Amino acid sequence: MTRSGKLAYSDDLLSAFTAAIIRSYEKHVGGRHYLGRTAIQKLVYFAKTLGVPIPCSFEIYTYGPYSDSVTFSVDSMLADDVLKDISNVPHKYSNYRLGDNADEILNAYKPLIEPYQCVIDDVVQSLGNFEPQQLELVATLHFIHQRLKQILRREPSKEQVLEDFRRIKKDKFGREEVDSFYNALKGAQLI
Repeated sequence: MTRSGKLAYSDDLLSAFTAAIIRSYEKHVGGRHYLGRTAIQKLVYFAKTLGVPIPCSFEIYTYGPYSDSVTFSVDSMLADDVLKDISNVPHKYSNYRLGDNADEILNAYKPLIEPYQCVIDDVVQSLGNFEPQQLELVATLHFIHQRLKQILRREPSKEQVLEDFRRIKKDKFGREEVDSFYNALKGAQLI
């Protein structure tokens, strides 16, 4: 528990890193886009895959890589007013920003967050302006590539990744769009 005792549910490292990602989002993206659950899931996913020691695991799910732990963390942060939903239509979508108690967790975990702040900022600056469907696409491609790399114990071919992607996502995304995002991931040396 933090010294102030204001955090009953979200006083943990996953919530602290999630709050740091949202703080970075507010700083670098601001109000240009809404920040919903899908976007938070994908930003946490990429921060973790790029070396931020976020204590959660991801599986492939409806909208790409998904972690129950991240969902639970967001709910806990809402309960503790570390996060607030500023959406005009909360029954349709969420738009998260830091709440009144965000500084409690960010300050308590500052020594653990600081060494990774540059990585967090890079992830947010690179992906923060993406629409949720684009984040779904790029994160799913990355996840499939990483999974195949583990299974095959070598670098998978582009065809293998795209075949697996089409098997999972069916026709949700056009071939040219998928191909373009795959090439962008390759160019950014993320796969």
